[in-house]
Amino acid sequence: MREPMPVQAVVREQLGGRPPDLATITVLVREGLEHLEHDPGAARLCLAAAERLLMPRDPFPAGGLLAWQIKRVGRYLDHQLDDRITLKAVAEQVRLSPSYFSRCFRRSFGAPFAKFVMQKRIERAQQLMVTSPMSLGQIALACGFADQAHFTRAFTNLTGGAPGKWRRQITDRDLQPPPRRTAALVSGH
Repeated sequence: MREPMPVQAVVREQLGGRPPDLATITVLVREGLEHLEHDPGAARLCLAAAERLLMPRDPFPAGGLLAWQIKRVGRYLDHQLDDRITLKAVAEQVRLSPSYFSRCFRRSFGAPFAKFVMQKRIERAQQLMVTSPMSLGQIALACGFADQAHFTRAFTNLTGGAPGKWRRQITDRDLQPPPRRTAALVSGH
């Protein structure tokens, strides 16, 4: 008969600092079943640990926005991206004070509000640069930037390159014909 292994040791041994995987859960269940008859307490601990690992994690971290608030903020930003967006206006959409909304927003979206809005604007600008013949100045205004210079500074800060250069690289890559394959000569002798 095997000597019982404490649950913490099983988890530590299996995880090694990594997130739990199916093998870890399998070991916990197996250990729990082996201990069921002679050590019901250890069996309960193993099975409870396996159950905790199988339970879905909360996708909304504590202190973050609620699911309906996240959806409303996302829709509002998508529809208002070409206009001036203030923290206060978005906070009002989800019925929170600006300072509390700011903290919750960062927890839910993983970035400060202003940086997130800027990233969304750059993403939309990149999409427009690829899919439309609009000039960079027109794209800048369509994405809520004050002018082309503001757009260029923000784009360069975020991506490391100028928008015109980025657009040329993308369109040049799309216009190039695929590389030709040379047929290998096969010798019949």
